[in-house]
Amino acid sequence: MSITCPNCGSHRIHPRHRGRQVGGSIGCAAGTASGAAGALSGAEAGALAGAWAGPVGITVGSLTGAVFGGLIGGTAGGVAGARLGKQLDTQVLDNYACHGCGRTFRPHAV
Repeated sequence: MSITCPNCGSHRIHPRHRGRQVGGSIGCAAGTASGAAGALSGAEAGALAGAWAGPVGITVGSLTGAVFGGLIGGTAGGVAGARLGKQLDTQVLDNYACHGCGRTFRPHAV
């Protein structure tokens, strides 16, 4: 399906993806904060896993567990936020912009 501008009829259209970008950023920040809160449990798990190597293993295991807790939380939040943003792009926002006249619009369902 070819999308054309409802104002000028141009085929030079590009998607803006504003909702997906903003949703992904907010979700990533929220997920990282949640992951940082969960990093304590990751640090504890890492410390237990590294305990066999003594004090150095506990330290390295704790740090590794905390970092992975933050990364996993950030990734999960970013994906969830991007999916929500994609729905906003599709159903609410004017997701397309015309290079010809500069108008933003949401294509009508056929």
